Amino acid sequence: MVRRGSWLIAVLTVFSVCVAWWVLNRSPRRNVLLITLDTTRADRLGCYGHEGALTPVIDRLAQKGVVFERAYAPVPLTLPSHASMLTGLYPPEHGLHNNGQGALPGELPTLATELQSRGYETGAFVAAVVLDHSFGLNRGFTTYDDDLSHVPEMPHSHHRYRSGETVVDSALSWLKRHSSKPFFCWVHLFDPHYPYLTHENRFFDQFADRPYDAEIAYVDQEVGRLLAYLEKAGLDGETIVVVVGDHGESLEEHSERTHGMTVYDATLRVPLIVSAPGISQPGHRVPQAVSLVDLSPTLLECLEQKSLPMVSGRSLYSSLRGVPLSGVTMQYAETDEPYQTAHWSPLQALIDDRWKYIRSPRAELYDLSSDSGELLNLAEKHPELVAKYEARLSEWEQRMGQRSATRVDLTDQDRRSLTSLGYSARNEVRPRGNRTLRDVKDMLPHYNMLDDAVTLMENGSHDEAVPLFEKILAVDDEYFMAHGYLGICLMRQKKMDKAIFHLRRNVELDASADRVRMMLGTALLQNGDFKEAADELRATVRINPNLYQAQYNLGLALEKLGNFDMAATHYRRCLDLVPHFAPARDRLEALESSR
Repeated sequence: MVRRGSWLIAVLTVFSVCVAWWVLNRSPRRNVLLITLDTTRADRLGCYGHEGALTPVIDRLAQKGVVFERAYAPVPLTLPSHASMLTGLYPPEHGLHNNGQGALPGELPTLATELQSRGYETGAFVAAVVLDHSFGLNRGFTTYDDDLSHVPEMPHSHHRYRSGETVVDSALSWLKRHSSKPFFCWVHLFDPHYPYLTHENRFFDQFADRPYDAEIAYVDQEVGRLLAYLEKAGLDGETIVVVVGDHGESLEEHSERTHGMTVYDATLRVPLIVSAPGISQPGHRVPQAVSLVDLSPTLLECLEQKSLPMVSGRSLYSSLRGVPLSGVTMQYAETDEPYQTAHWSPLQALIDDRWKYIRSPRAELYDLSSDSGELLNLAEKHPELVAKYEARLSEWEQRMGQRSATRVDLTDQDRRSLTSLGYSARNEVRPRGNRTLRDVKDMLPHYNMLDDAVTLMENGSHDEAVPLFEKILAVDDEYFMAHGYLGICLMRQKKMDKAIFHLRRNVELDASADRVRMMLGTALLQNGDFKEAADELRATVRINPNLYQAQYNLGLALEKLGNFDMAATHYRRCLDLVPHFAPARDRLEALESSR
């Protein structure tokens, strides 16, 4: 009996020691707050050296955490860049090269799916349609707040997004309900995207002539509200906070006004600040080049979780602790936007700790150590380096392979919103060889001229817009968007024959342009060419049956041709899409009453 009791005491003693060891040595709870700043250049924050910045909150976070001085977006566009952050993959690997053209493939795990499977509360709060749940980044988030239904129309066409204040309000409400358990909260702030506001209600006239800096100051204040909540709730000591840009903004550098068309540092180099209590070395700065694909592997190691099963990014955990990154770091970047927008050459780039190589019809090579503005192209001076980096780029492409995005059907409103934000929302695979295509370096002035012409057209100044469109087409007759906009402008001037010529030319160059094809059908209808109008409008609704105007105009054309039954069918389809569209209702009632 005594022996049995001694055995029990020994077991209990060992058990107690094990429990005590586990309590003392177990990993502390760690939450993740990921704050992504849309369209934010690194060099416009105070902690990155901008003297005109008003970013005290982010600057204090930088003092508490680690600043990556040369963090690169893999693509200067919102959706694919966020996809890379969440998957650890480059655009060719996750399939999203552009905005609005597809969804993240369902078989790919993400940071959110991994943490959700580990019992984390997961919530995302996004500001703009470009990150709508239909594009697949909602997977793994129990809450994915992307509701824009209550957002009023903006002054700039269909440019609708939620303000940072609104997004942060939603995020704070969620945090107050879900912060009793480990959480992963992603907050997306869109405000620095063009058009920029000066926020006089907060800053008076401080940024009257610097609206982009005003937007950065505005989001800094909203980041402050999130960090203040963590501190008040006692969560700041157990929450990893990441502040990161998804891409930058050219601000007229290299002739680019905004972003998407080039891969210079102005659009690729972004802020990346990580504050991980108990891990990160306060005030440490990492000078080596890193990529946003490194974010998920880094966070998972900080949380002592397994890495995602397939990633190209590497964990930066050691650098958070102040240990220099080992080996030569090299980053990949690309943009297909020039091809999607104008059939100009897409761009691919490799970046290491000194050099940047850009593959284009006229190759570019920059020594970033002495030419941070990328003003002196050294490609002709160093052909051996060009050959070296081109070979490495080809190796990267072979290693990455190609994955296709999942098809996504956008609403007509979403398509218009994406277009108004400067995104093509078209889906066309870029050609493998780009040497014979026009170089975007040469064409950006004409791209900007198109933007000016469209602005004039939208303001009713058609006589001023037409010569600009014609000047563009004199340089590049295959610039299909210029043909389309000129055709619409001429329609408004009632010059139908000329309008039809340019609209038809756009369709020849870009057969998927459903809206332009609809306008062509409409112009033919107004010109009395009912059969041709019906043909074009039939083709339009085959491409996109959700264009209610095309359904209505097809009904009109068919009615003119005496095909009353099919005309009624298309009026009904129009009304299915927009039940209160009075012209379709009137024509349908007229047809039915005549029988």
